[in-house]
Amino acid sequence: MESKTYMSDRCPHCGAMILPRDKFCPQCGTPLEAEGKSIDYAEDDGWQPGMIPVTIGQLSAYCEYNEMPLETMRFFVGEDYRQPRAFGIYQEGDQFIVYKNKADGSRAVRYHGPDEAYAVGELYDKLLEECHKRNIWPDGKPEDAIRDEKRAKRQFFLMAAGMLAVFIVVSFFAFRDQERRHAHDGYYRFDDPGLYYCYGDDWYYNDAYYDWVLWDSMSYDEGDYLGDDYDASWGYSNFEESETWERIQEENRTSSDDYSSWDSNDTDWDSDW
Repeated sequence: MESKTYMSDRCPHCGAMILPRDKFCPQCGTPLEAEGKSIDYAEDDGWQPGMIPVTIGQLSAYCEYNEMPLETMRFFVGEDYRQPRAFGIYQEGDQFIVYKNKADGSRAVRYHGPDEAYAVGELYDKLLEECHKRNIWPDGKPEDAIRDEKRAKRQFFLMAAGMLAVFIVVSFFAFRDQERRHAHDGYYRFDDPGLYYCYGDDWYYNDAYYDWVLWDSMSYDEGDYLGDDYDASWGYSNFEESETWERIQEENRTSSDDYSSWDSNDTDWDSDW
């Protein structure tokens, strides 16, 4: 199988989340292939955390790793499930079939063809879409979702102006605490030649020879703030593409407890997909 590398799951210009097969950023329209974005398909069926599954076996391993209760979620990997209300993928000879069984028992075929990676990608995207609708993030909560939460809290505070004073005060302090924690996020320079990144209450350091490492707390007003957008001309690696960033996202990964309230009735079972 052809080997390529998936460089990032964010647009290099606006930072919006992008899917592996996107040719243009859905938010700003930037061409992604021109920026070096591509998918790297593994040459075997092995799967490791951080990889995008491209075979049925890898997709099954991904779901097992994330402790997904697939039957409850109504996803059937490697199975031609025939009952109503189901998403699935299976192989028949050299063909791969991605399907949705609607509420009335009829079947809508999303893909039927020889491209296993494409077929798996279709079901993988749908799986994440269904999770995200329920505020479950097996792929790690993206920064734009965090920003949306901040924006929602800000809007809620404005709408709550006429509510009871106690409720307003509680909401206000909850919002202020979240906003304060990430108010200074971004890249910094200090007197030494290294580059720093502030994320919440933590500081990380990169001296161009090692990956980003957790560092002692620094003083914002003593440094030169470079912004929260990465610039390759600095000569250092991108914090949001580092192993340290991946570890932070892994720590925020959805636990199995988040699937306990999954309700398959929240899915639109009448549409084709």
